[in-house]
Amino acid sequence: MIEWNKKSGTVSKTTSDHIREMEADVDDFCERLSKDSKEFDAKTFFDVLHKYIVNDGRLLYTNITNYVFSLEKEEKFGIMQTNLDKVINYMYSEQFSEDYVWKPSKDHEISPFNRTKQTVLKMWDHMNLARRQLTLFHETDADYERIVEKKMEIVSASLLKEMNGQLLALVAIFTALSFLVFGGISSLDNIFIGAKDIPVTKLMIVGTIWCFCIMNLVFMFMFFIAKLTKLDIKSSRDINANSVQKYPLVWWCNLVLIAILLISCWAYYIKCEGFSKNAYSFLSQHSTAYFIIGTLAIIGLIISAVIKIYKMSKDEIDDLPNNEHYS
Repeated sequence: MIEWNKKSGTVSKTTSDHIREMEADVDDFCERLSKDSKEFDAKTFFDVLHKYIVNDGRLLYTNITNYVFSLEKEEKFGIMQTNLDKVINYMYSEQFSEDYVWKPSKDHEISPFNRTKQTVLKMWDHMNLARRQLTLFHETDADYERIVEKKMEIVSASLLKEMNGQLLALVAIFTALSFLVFGGISSLDNIFIGAKDIPVTKLMIVGTIWCFCIMNLVFMFMFFIAKLTKLDIKSSRDINANSVQKYPLVWWCNLVLIAILLISCWAYYIKCEGFSKNAYSFLSQHSTAYFIIGTLAIIGLIISAVIKIYKMSKDEIDDLPNNEHYS
């Protein structure tokens, strides 16, 4: 593309020639920064760069990247960075204000050196960015394999530790559960050994108490195991749920066992074992009425307990649908 200068009537340089000159100037800046730090002068570099910015306007960062990529030694980049740091320190020193005295005016309210200062900072940033890119590009497959192996060692060690912990927890759970269940069955077997010499009511009372204890022991065991293994055994995840809503099966089983125990104790009671003769005589005279009253009372107590547990299990905790509160 050719641009004509209407004032002089001459043809200006082509765009490619102008860019070529800019590339040469930027390469010269990089060469200046690569000089020995003892011979490098920050003021001279700033003067040259300021003259370039005033005439051409901006840097060609591609040339800076190419120059950084062409450096064979790390020391060369260190020299460039050190020299550029000197320029930055010089720009914000008192000596800079003395060397470049400028006072705001109506035509120039902003210092003409501000843009050059910004260019120096951008050059510093771009040099470090190019160096970082070069470092990443030079990483080989062996480097990535080493990084992956290091990460995998950490992950595998963590997984192995977690698996060993879970395995030990499972072994402990099944061992303790087997002792609990088989120990309970053995104790129940001992109870039924002498069943021929024990009245049915006494056998029902002892067996119900045994069932009650074993069932709650198993539940407590599972409850603490769930706490250790961070598992959720609740029937409701609502944080405001009561114990009946969280563990309804345990409550219903306990209710059934307590009801059986009450009925067994009442059956044993009406046989008058341990009563005084007067009480036994009175009960014998009104045995039918007393039996009916006692039976109705026990049945009423059981029904009221059932209704209470049923209401508690169906009680709505929140107006939120589908139990959106979680524990």
